[in-house]
Amino acid sequence: MELAVSLATTDPERRRRARDAALDIVEQDFGPEAIPARIANRYHLAIAAISGNPDPFAARKALETAYLSRMYQRLAPAYGQDLKSLLKLAVAGNAVDYFRSEEEVAREMLARVELGASDLPDFQRLLNASPGLLLYLADNAGEQFFDRPLVAHLRRRGWEVLYVVKAGPIQNDLTREDLYASGLGEALEPVRDTGARTVGLVLEETNPAFRELFHRAGLIIAKGMGHFETLSYLDDPRLYFLLQAKCAPVARALGVPRRTFVLARAGAISLDTPGREG
Repeated sequence: MELAVSLATTDPERRRRARDAALDIVEQDFGPEAIPARIANRYHLAIAAISGNPDPFAARKALETAYLSRMYQRLAPAYGQDLKSLLKLAVAGNAVDYFRSEEEVAREMLARVELGASDLPDFQRLLNASPGLLLYLADNAGEQFFDRPLVAHLRRRGWEVLYVVKAGPIQNDLTREDLYASGLGEALEPVRDTGARTVGLVLEETNPAFRELFHRAGLIIAKGMGHFETLSYLDDPRLYFLLQAKCAPVARALGVPRRTFVLARAGAISLDTPGREG
């Protein structure tokens, strides 16, 4: 929250008002059943409105995108072209975190990613069934470089893959504008957006066109912790989370050590409300 306020404006009065509004939202919404991503959605929009800055993370996203483009060039040759290798390469991009230094992230990514917990056999069985519509829910700006090889692989297997971004700026999440600015827009088309500005995916806030796609999809890949926090309550065998467990509550919900890279099926997760402890 404090980072968002500081990035949104340099005006002391606007900062004070934005900080106070964000703290009020946290006070109102925080509790044992609270989902951090949903709280973040409310205070990010309040900060943007009060500061007059619709995209406080724009400069940070551009830096992260340039950094991950360089890291992808270093890392990609070490990974194969089979499904498991491409999943590991894709999730390597999820190590980016605006609360951590580039040096720390680089050490982790260069150590070579392994899936510490994986529902890969179930994922493969579903993938090998009759191909249909697959939604690939993107996460942070910059991860598109790591997503592209997996998306291309899934399309070669006959799936109609739609690469899904956010409808507008929220935190450091990928938007259509960020995607095209990176030079990968055409490569990842067809691209759709959710119709909403939310960390993760809050289905009731998406537009009807996206909800129709969500319910029609035969397979859904959701990148990152925001999607895990907002969707893991679903007992949905079509839904797989691909992420690094960066915080203790999410790691506990997945039954893995913190910083583990994971491919997890929604219906196989033991806790209904991960991330709601703080």
